[in-house]
Amino acid sequence: MDTVGFSSQGPHDVVNKDDLGDSTQARFESFLLEWSPDDGDGTKKEDSYYLEKLRQMREDDRSTLYVDFLHVIMFDEQLVEVLELYFYRVDPYLRKAVQNVVKKLFGNDFVTEENGDKEFWVAFFNQKALYKIRELRSQKVGMLCAIRGTVTRTSEVRPELLTGVFMCYDCRTASPLIPQQFRYTEPVMCKNPTCTNRNRWELSVEQSKFVDWQKIRVQENSDEIPSGSMPRSLDVILRHEEVEKAKAGDKCEIVGTVIVVPEMIRGRAPGPKMEGMPRVSGGGDGVRDGGEVFAFAGDYNYRICFLACSVRTISAKFGEEIQEEDDDTDTQFSAEELAEIKEMRSDPKIYDKLIGSISPTIFGHKDVKKGILLMLFGGVHKVTTEKTNLRGDINVCIVGDPSTSKSQFLKYVASFLPRAVYTSGKASSAAGLTATVVRDPDTGDFNIEAGALMLADNGICCIDEFDKMDPKDQVAIHEAMEQQTISIAKAGIHATLNARTSVLAAANPIGGRYDKSKTLKANLNVTPAIMSRFDLFFVVLDECDEQTDAHIAEHIVRMHQKKDQALTPHFTTVQLQKYIRYARSFKPQISPEAKTVMIESYRTLRAGDSVGHGKSAYRITVRQLESLIRLSEALARLHCDKEVRPVYVREATQLLKKSIIHVETGDVTFEAPVTTSKKGNFQVEDFKLRFLTCEPI
Repeated sequence: MDTVGFSSQGPHDVVNKDDLGDSTQARFESFLLEWSPDDGDGTKKEDSYYLEKLRQMREDDRSTLYVDFLHVIMFDEQLVEVLELYFYRVDPYLRKAVQNVVKKLFGNDFVTEENGDKEFWVAFFNQKALYKIRELRSQKVGMLCAIRGTVTRTSEVRPELLTGVFMCYDCRTASPLIPQQFRYTEPVMCKNPTCTNRNRWELSVEQSKFVDWQKIRVQENSDEIPSGSMPRSLDVILRHEEVEKAKAGDKCEIVGTVIVVPEMIRGRAPGPKMEGMPRVSGGGDGVRDGGEVFAFAGDYNYRICFLACSVRTISAKFGEEIQEEDDDTDTQFSAEELAEIKEMRSDPKIYDKLIGSISPTIFGHKDVKKGILLMLFGGVHKVTTEKTNLRGDINVCIVGDPSTSKSQFLKYVASFLPRAVYTSGKASSAAGLTATVVRDPDTGDFNIEAGALMLADNGICCIDEFDKMDPKDQVAIHEAMEQQTISIAKAGIHATLNARTSVLAAANPIGGRYDKSKTLKANLNVTPAIMSRFDLFFVVLDECDEQTDAHIAEHIVRMHQKKDQALTPHFTTVQLQKYIRYARSFKPQISPEAKTVMIESYRTLRAGDSVGHGKSAYRITVRQLESLIRLSEALARLHCDKEVRPVYVREATQLLKKSIIHVETGDVTFEAPVTTSKKGNFQVEDFKLRFLTCEPI
């Protein structure tokens, strides 16, 4: 490993760029040729680890080599220091090193192309220098670093001119390859000594090199925002094979370097620009001298961007990376994880233990925890022969008195899932929940910016204070809750976007307290169209009970006294996430026995929901029959069962019955009118009929 060394100067003292680049290139070639992991007994494999990666790269017809930065740390710390401090400076030499190794390994066949040698790229991951977006300053320019954030906007993929060949308009002489520095860069002068052309050029598309380019907008995560501050955003540039790897709503870890990009201030006064180097200025008003307007070089501003070399989605640790169509879960989990999951699924009390592991800080509310647990497992998505999508996501609404842990349930789910969004109904608009069309400040094109439901695609959207939403904003989520799409037709954009998300909503009754003498429909300021789209409704009442109050008080005091030691759930959050991720790969089928029970259960629920003689049901509709199917499939997934059994249907029916709130009729008093008989002056005064409390059947 000491065959090639750096100069005697340290990385901070290097002045000659070529010396640093050449030595880094030679050292990186040695790393690719020599490094191999240990077998566990201290011996190393004969063949290099990255030579195998290069062979795989050739088979897949890719040109990006992914390098684990931890391997570089174990190989040479001095190389690590140079990469961290001067990554942007030595990046062309790293790509040249990969090209040289490929030539040694495969010859020139894989490298040579019509317009020159093939471009190779190096992508590092597992970089430990992780920074917050608001910590990126000018001193980080050119350094290798990693950031984390949530993608809020993505642009279309466009070609970017990497190196250009320009033809002289006068003598038709071709210029050498001109590297493009984030803006269209032409040659200074024609290389023909007899030609005086300096500004008339034509781009030779055939001889130039282009690369895929995409710009995404990344916003810092909510847990990294200081109190009282607005979330910061950063433009990230993706190139080559990294494009289209991040979607709106993904939480990503991005490795790359900070760059400075010049930008022109829009609307500056016309006129010849003064010669000189651009400088940072917020002005640009110009100076009028002799009737002519001069624009200062300060009309150029600079902004920080992030040039990414690799993008990894954090949601892959728990999110929807296991596709429901893929039954092979052996490649998704290690042997230890599969053994742990097998032990969990063999437990006969797995259902109760999973319920107890959901939000252990909240005492009681077993039915609500059942609904949230089944929502995490979800039903099976289906597609009919007419290509109509039948949703498998389960929507849940919690209605109840104040101080009944509604918002705490929502906060737990938002922190449990990587792809979950928490929002409040009163502070959210229709565009903020669905999507909005914004103009790109650089190109002037219109782009779609994702709202809460799009950001929670393949996740859960938690909406608090659902009853406080304006009716026009509630209408905007009708399509998203049932068809799971968002349609937009504005600013010349006609698109249908995916919003495959479950909705967990919390609402307060009208007047603040739930009135048991009224129906659920009369207690809730929600339209019937929205009510039918919720699979489960849970009414949580704050009733006085001496024994229950004592248990709740003991639980809360113990939580404050012992903190985490007071919680003893059966499964940890990590175990719960792994089990749910494994169970979501099952696609249970409905058995004939379960089909018979479903039909009978729906008929019974429909009859029990009708109010009075001949009146239609307002809560149980045909959508609730589909809800019964989804809940039964979720229970089958919970037990890792490939078949929906009647016992699952009966449990789902019991949960749906919680949505039918029986009206408790209070004491009713009738006063008969005062009458006088013909035979005398006998009067019937204050004749009262009192009826006891009863429940209709």
